[in-house]
Amino acid sequence: MELAFTEICLRNKVEPQHRYMDSAEILETANRHVVNTLTAMRAYADQVVQDFKCLDLVPSFSQVAKSELNEAFYRSLDYRFMCSLRNHVQHKATAVHGFVADDDRMRDANGWVETVTFYANKETLRADKDFKLRVLDEQPQKIDIRRRARRSVQAVGEVHLALRNLSKDQVAQARSAIELAIREYKEAGAESIIGLGARRVGDTTADVALLLDWDDVRLRLVNKNSSLPRLWPRRSHREAKVEEIIALRDAMEQTQAQAAALVFVTEDRWRDYEDGLPMPEGLFLLYKLQVGRHPTHTLQQLNAVDE
Repeated sequence: MELAFTEICLRNKVEPQHRYMDSAEILETANRHVVNTLTAMRAYADQVVQDFKCLDLVPSFSQVAKSELNEAFYRSLDYRFMCSLRNHVQHKATAVHGFVADDDRMRDANGWVETVTFYANKETLRADKDFKLRVLDEQPQKIDIRRRARRSVQAVGEVHLALRNLSKDQVAQARSAIELAIREYKEAGAESIIGLGARRVGDTTADVALLLDWDDVRLRLVNKNSSLPRLWPRRSHREAKVEEIIALRDAMEQTQAQAAALVFVTEDRWRDYEDGLPMPEGLFLLYKLQVGRHPTHTLQQLNAVDE
């Protein structure tokens, strides 16, 4: 999905098209990739609770998987929204209702990669009586689908890392047992391990080949995805930390929307800052000025002068 959306943004930058046919094609492409993402997320949630039943764990792997998924649901409003959107897409209508191309939007490290915003319309979703109102109430009028998808996949990634850590010892022991069997088989004179397999005593119908090719692929994936992807670039030492931004907003008892309005950015952009996007130093200083927390300067409202 990210690759497809980035390609659309690039094409909009270098060869903008304004025909109805082009817009319809962009919407079709965006919806197809969003549906694929929603389907993959749901398939993971359905399948992971059925995995590793052979492991002797207390609580069981299934119980931990369900608990982790529930925690992700309650922790991430983006994941909640995408779960509800998946049900809406499956039974009712499309996920992406429109897009906005804006070359003048505030620049950050993503630059041209996000010159097109794909959104779902809150009022359109509200017309679906089965869409959870509690989930919709957490969202703005135009819901940035790309950002919701990113954060949702990250939430699923957190679940996956926790479950991988839960099962890693037993998986490592299983690999060691197979490696030992392969080594002993070769030491006995075998030139190939193709014929090596495991059989349950008394059951000749369920032989399992003892090969490590697929597990080698798993290990490469583990090494590649050993931590959550970084959604945002690293901040400089002059830029405010996420903890500082959130702490100041909480101290002012403001919502994200209220804080965003004070520095003239969208609520989504402010959420990006609290999620990890480096906030420009000047913007944080402006926020401090607006709420009266700048260490050396204050803002003073000028009275209108009659001419």
